[in-house]
Amino acid sequence: RDASSESTNSSSSSSSSSSDSSTERKRRKKKLKRKLLKVQKKEEKVRKKALRKEKKAKRKQEKLEKKHAKRKLKEERKAARIREQQPPAAPSVAKPDEGGALQDCGVPLGLMNCKARAPETREEYDARQSIIRRVVDPATGRARLIKGDGEIIEEFVSRERHQEINRQATAADGAEFQRRTVGFNKVP
Repeated sequence: RDASSESTNSSSSSSSSSSDSSTERKRRKKKLKRKLLKVQKKEEKVRKKALRKEKKAKRKQEKLEKKHAKRKLKEERKAARIREQQPPAAPSVAKPDEGGALQDCGVPLGLMNCKARAPETREEYDARQSIIRRVVDPATGRARLIKGDGEIIEEFVSRERHQEINRQATAADGAEFQRRTVGFNKVP
């Protein structure tokens, strides 16, 4: 009897160990499956995130391109409108009358006429103010540097040139004074 009970015990222990190992295997398999699923979910999440980021960047780029196209179209329309408003002929230059009523203030008359009520843009103003021109006063013969609308700029010259300018200006001032006052000093 002892031998038979031992054999059953050994067989039951072997069967229990085999069942233990199979359950252990199943547990490991489940664990690996869970791990694999977790890794797959993580990869899927990363892939979706990258896809969303890419779509967002693409949408942003399209929006930016659309904005640039819209701005370009707007600028073209504005340029066309300005070209349409400006007269095709060259603007005439105003000549001062004897009374001196009209004076050239540095702004082209064509621009003054076509944009009389329109506000001037910052770029137009800066472009006009950056122009420096040399103007000779016909009465005195002095040459001055004038920037923009009328800001007089001091010209840096050598000492000899400065003396020459003063000589010419003094002579011109004297001639102008003579022209204006000679007629008044005559006794009738």
